[in-house]
Amino acid sequence: MARRWFPHRDTRIGRLAASPRVRTVGAALLMLVVVVVAIGALRQILSGLSWADIRGELARIPPGRIALSVGLTVASYIVLTGYDVVSLRIIRRPVPYRTAALASFTSYIFSHNFGFAVLTGGAARLRIYRRHGLTLGEVAQIMAMTGVTFWMGVLLLLGIGFVTVPDALAIGGWGIGHGYQAGIGLLILAALAGYVAILHRRAGQALTLFGWTLVLPSPRIAAVQFLLAAVDLTLATAALFVLVPGLSIAVFPVMLVGYLLAFLSGLLAHAPGGVGVFEAVMLLALPDVDRSALFAALLLFRLIYYLIPLAIGILVFAAHELHSRCHPRDGAADEPTTPAVAMIRTTA
Repeated sequence: MARRWFPHRDTRIGRLAASPRVRTVGAALLMLVVVVVAIGALRQILSGLSWADIRGELARIPPGRIALSVGLTVASYIVLTGYDVVSLRIIRRPVPYRTAALASFTSYIFSHNFGFAVLTGGAARLRIYRRHGLTLGEVAQIMAMTGVTFWMGVLLLLGIGFVTVPDALAIGGWGIGHGYQAGIGLLILAALAGYVAILHRRAGQALTLFGWTLVLPSPRIAAVQFLLAAVDLTLATAALFVLVPGLSIAVFPVMLVGYLLAFLSGLLAHAPGGVGVFEAVMLLALPDVDRSALFAALLLFRLIYYLIPLAIGILVFAAHELHSRCHPRDGAADEPTTPAVAMIRTTA
């Protein structure tokens, strides 16, 4: 009887574990645990500081720097729309720029703030692009290509940072020697160079990787991908950098590497907006910066770079959905020229 019962029990458990509802609940619980642990670590890092200190630092940030941070944030999101423009160019699907910009902006806003990019950002892209005739497979290719663009920029900046910034991996008192760190950076850059070399031979061919179908871009388009992602991430870091008064420009490369590591930590943790995780890693990555001033800047940065764009994105997406219901067969307009689009056209 035991031999009959245990397999039946295992089958029931396996089916239960495979249930989408169970996986969703499990992912949500895991995300909650990560956020709680991150916030606990953040409280430990900020021990000895009071909210009065942080409020005082917030009040000391000049309005001009806040305005500059807003401008850099706007510039970052404009560059971010180029991710979708490049992807559409690679899969040869002409879509109006305003549609690509809307899909890119809402997708990244939702994934940045809610986590689980495939579900949140992917749903927004699918709703917008399907209305313009793109198939589910084509939307999946766009998501894959935008992900490739992002990682190309991250790896490029991290590779350069590991080679040129001493103690870039020194976080919370832990670190490795600069020789090992530079070696990691050189390996990253060599891998990127190898990727570009492959493109010279296989540009335009389809590649299936981990279930994703990728159309390999030309080396020129790949160069634009590198540039777009690197500029986007640099602008985002600058939007935070200007909110910390008194920092020397020499600190910017260290902050850039710290920003990349903090952003990736929040991304891998699937915490909504990387809350707690992002702030904790940033504080550990910049131990020489005044904690109260940096944390105040991080709070204001979250408002400027995450929450305000989220509110705008929700309104814009809602307006798009309402317009779609009222005009279900609205045709696509001609694509206007923007700096991002012009960059793609000149490299085609």
